[in-house]
Amino acid sequence: MPQTLGGVRRRLMLLLVLAGFGQAVCVVGFALLVHGAAYRITHGEEVGAGHDRSALYTHVAGYAPTTLAVGLATSACATVLLKAAGEPLAERLAQSYVHSVRMRLFDHVAGSEAGGPFRRTVGVTVLRFTGDASALRLWISKGVAPILVDGVFVTCALVVLAVIAPGIGALSAALILLAAAALALFGRRLRERVRETRRHNGKLAAFVNERVTHTAVMQSLGRVAQERQVMRRRSREYGRAMVRQARLTGAMSATAEACGIGILLIVVTVGLVAGTTWEALASLLTVANFLGAPLSSLVRVQEYWQQSRVARRRIAEVLAAPAPLAKMRGAEPLAHGPGQLELQGLRVDGVLDASAVAWPGQRIVLQGPPSSGKSLLLRLIARLQEPDAGAVLLDGQDLARHDPESVRRVIRLASPELPLLRGSVDKNLRYGEPADAAEAAGEEHIEALADLLPDGLRTRVGENGHGLSMAVRYQVAMVRALRSGPRVLLLDDVRSEEALGSDLMERLLERYPGTVIYVTDEPKFAARADVLWRIDDGRLTVHERVRQASGLPE
Repeated sequence: MPQTLGGVRRRLMLLLVLAGFGQAVCVVGFALLVHGAAYRITHGEEVGAGHDRSALYTHVAGYAPTTLAVGLATSACATVLLKAAGEPLAERLAQSYVHSVRMRLFDHVAGSEAGGPFRRTVGVTVLRFTGDASALRLWISKGVAPILVDGVFVTCALVVLAVIAPGIGALSAALILLAAAALALFGRRLRERVRETRRHNGKLAAFVNERVTHTAVMQSLGRVAQERQVMRRRSREYGRAMVRQARLTGAMSATAEACGIGILLIVVTVGLVAGTTWEALASLLTVANFLGAPLSSLVRVQEYWQQSRVARRRIAEVLAAPAPLAKMRGAEPLAHGPGQLELQGLRVDGVLDASAVAWPGQRIVLQGPPSSGKSLLLRLIARLQEPDAGAVLLDGQDLARHDPESVRRVIRLASPELPLLRGSVDKNLRYGEPADAAEAAGEEHIEALADLLPDGLRTRVGENGHGLSMAVRYQVAMVRALRSGPRVLLLDDVRSEEALGSDLMERLLERYPGTVIYVTDEPKFAARADVLWRIDDGRLTVHERVRQASGLPE
């Protein structure tokens, strides 16, 4: 997890402390002016005659009424402005921290294997970026910031009360400590309530995410009524959990309110018993009255703290999972070369064992029984999955030791497992285009693709490619993979293009200068290969004469 302190966040926290101290100074000044104004009202003639002004409040009482009024208005406005300035400072602090958390999560997810054993579902991953990140934001903006601002303010106010009236200050401090002890006990119960609400919220979110994503499955199997009942039950369970949590937070807020009222009662009671003058009592009540809002704010800190604890644990679980595809520090980009690909003892335990060499410009067809590991091998070559042993070399360079971005620029995969993005066909093609790509990169294939689409490259694409046929989606994915001009092009599940009236695959096999490794059961495409790689029982074998090995006619 990123550090809360660091860089700009350290300065923001210092500014928040200064804002709290500034509010305390303004309130003390306001109370002093109230005391002086009250003294002037009761001792007007003595003040005018130059009566004893040794005490600070009697000195203040000697100011003109207009000066006192302006001073009261100024200190009040300054208090309000400092309070207003604290909110954006707190939010800047929170957003700075949450931004670093989100970027850490993004880098970790981007370096994780899409099909790896540690990868969370889409719904859970999104929840880490949104719900858990929001919990951390609230903790910083509504928890850490109030501790810095309101904590400093309350401490200074108690010191002022103790200086003016030691008995009142001591009793007020004791009451606040008692309330803090009660809130700590509430906090232990609140932790369980927060866990409960998160558990029900997680179940509800997972249910909604899956059913909304696969609505057609629910409709086709006639499960709408049954799933509605499940939705109703989980929604109510979550609602009841939130109500139970609200009861506890309500009791905590009531404790803070009682503490504020208790301080006012202490000031009045002790003041009356000790025979405090009414002008001194007015200044004490002013300070005590300003304590109410900060105390209520500090109470909510407990709630945000408990929520953030659970959120931090969940985010830490994601960050603790291996991210084998992340960029290593100091990793160099791949050097240029002809494009010779070599698989050295590439192994996924119990699934695949492969060693082979693909020479520059070769056409290699990859075949084997269903679920034999063909797609897995392509993912390993494209560095989308980490092998248990072995290495993939390109022009003698171990792909695992180089910058992943440069690797995926020179080795591109088109697969049904890599869906299109929502937007337009043109947007999807540009998504696979490097920033420094030549204007004419794949231009011939783009023009041929545009002729197949009703609105050309402006044709709309729905989520996961919806709105386009499976065949067209694959053609878009192929052209997208070509945009970087890769040295090695990997094509998974190549099918006939006759229904589209397209010869993209034929032209690609004939004219593309790089190495092409493709999975297909189509005889006419298999016949175009120079070499056959076949996977049987998890082992890759190489057949140099494709026609004889595949049983195709000469």
